[in-house]
Amino acid sequence: MLTTKEDRYNGLIIDFESTYLSSQEFKLALISLISNSKKEKKSLLWLDLTTQQSQYIAIALELGFKFHNCEATRTTLTHQLKEGAYIPVSPTHTVGVGAVVINDKNEILLVRDHIHSNHSIYKIPGGMVEHADKLSTAVEREVYEETGIKTKLIKMVSLLNAHPYRFNKSNIYIVFQLEALSSEINIIDTHEIEVALWLPLDEFFAHKEMSQFQKDLVKQALEADGVSLIENKEYFSKKQHVEVYA
Repeated sequence: MLTTKEDRYNGLIIDFESTYLSSQEFKLALISLISNSKKEKKSLLWLDLTTQQSQYIAIALELGFKFHNCEATRTTLTHQLKEGAYIPVSPTHTVGVGAVVINDKNEILLVRDHIHSNHSIYKIPGGMVEHADKLSTAVEREVYEETGIKTKLIKMVSLLNAHPYRFNKSNIYIVFQLEALSSEINIIDTHEIEVALWLPLDEFFAHKEMSQFQKDLVKQALEADGVSLIENKEYFSKKQHVEVYA
């Protein structure tokens, strides 16, 4: 017997954590659930399986389930019970952050990866937003890991949406301006970062090996008002990690 709970799309989420059902038992239980769900005029089924339950994936596919999204240790499948039933789109974007950090000497913080492109000799620090990250947490962490500089977020200054990116997904790249709270460079992530340095702003803009893209990002940070992180507890008290920039 497979237990379920309802979702907001007239669907059922299969609550299934067992690894002890035989393949035949699982198949029979899933056939029964599909039949009963159709009688109840449900629109879709959701099935989340971990790597420990991988023996059930082929059975689900045989019975009409399709892959929806996948992570390192789990995959989600859906079964459309009604033709045209709405299935929420799978995750479409990765999110990256970049940091414009300028100290009181009018120097900008820059890095170079061990594996870097030929487009620019240096770039502003940054990296990928990890699962459940706040944007503010992510950008401050990436600056620290790549340079050892502690920072505080000032404002969001630009956003870039690109497609295609890795594995046919899209990417959103968000650039922030941050205040430097320390000055001594000490690269933490030495596997990724080859060089980190403070460079005078006038040298940065005049540098022939600095890409125009990097220069435009910094110019935008210096000239634009941007948007700031605001308090929002009264609006989203029941949710975690909600950030509002305005």
